[in-house]
Amino acid sequence: MSKYKNLSAVERAARIIYLNKTCYNGLFRVNSQGQFNVPFGRYKKPNILDEDVLKAVSKYLNKPQVKLLNLDFAEAVKKAKKGDFLYFDPPYDPVSDTASFTGYDANGFNRNQQERLKEVVDDLTQRGCRVMLSNSQTDFIMDLYQDYQDKIHIVKAARNINSKGLKRGKVNEIIVLNFSV
Repeated sequence: MSKYKNLSAVERAARIIYLNKTCYNGLFRVNSQGQFNVPFGRYKKPNILDEDVLKAVSKYLNKPQVKLLNLDFAEAVKKAKKGDFLYFDPPYDPVSDTASFTGYDANGFNRNQQERLKEVVDDLTQRGCRVMLSNSQTDFIMDLYQDYQDKIHIVKAARNINSKGLKRGKVNEIIVLNFSV
């Protein structure tokens, strides 16, 4: 890990892109030490770099009005104001004990975090922001967002990451809105 920290920002970014393009199904996951821990993929000719796309994304992200933040979600939206639109795509509430992956970072994302997120959504609603959030259709999440019951939409979403190909398919997810469409 110390060798990785000694790389330049460009070298670290290149390494993450390489790992993401060559790992199993393009999944991003880390262990409790914050280390990338996805198995390698079995690609014959992975498309690691699309130079045109990379340049277009770089051009867009370097516009003066674009700001990337690396903050806790509650901190990231503190300056949101009336009329702003915010979309939250948190690690989803586990639908079962065996489908409980929330390891996108070393801290995970448990039900306490889900409850914190709900408090942030409530605060943004009070401030007049327009909020959209997606999550699993679990009893916990449905109960948590019952205040928005008339603005919860159930959608079918494809799941393409599963070690057993036959278990890949469509699952119910919810879209929670604090506004009418």
